[in-house]
Amino acid sequence: MSYLVFVTFDLKNASSQSYQDAYSDLDKLGLKKVQKNGEVTSVIPTTAAMGFFDGESASKVCEALRDKVRSAFVARKLKSEIFVVTGGDWAWVASTS
Repeated sequence: MSYLVFVTFDLKNASSQSYQDAYSDLDKLGLKKVQKNGEVTSVIPTTAAMGFFDGESASKVCEALRDKVRSAFVARKLKSEIFVVTGGDWAWVASTS
C-alpha cells in the first residue's frame, strides 16, 4: 500500500547551511519540499517535507522514515526534534495568503 509521509523538524542552534543540509538529506530519502497535486505545484512550509512510500503498514512506514531521518541528522551532528505523520487514505491541499 502507498502511504503519505509528512515530516516536520526543528534544528537546535543550527545555521542556514545546516538547514540546507537537512533538506538535502530529506530529499535523498524521498521527502520533498515541493509537491505536485494534479496540475498544482506547492511548496511545503519551512522545516517540513513530504513524500509517498510503499510499505506493509502505516506504523512501519512511519517508524522506518523516522529512523532514516534521525540517522541522517545524527550523521551531520544536528540536534533536532522530528515529528512524522503517516496516512494511508490520504489527501492534501495547500494555500497561500
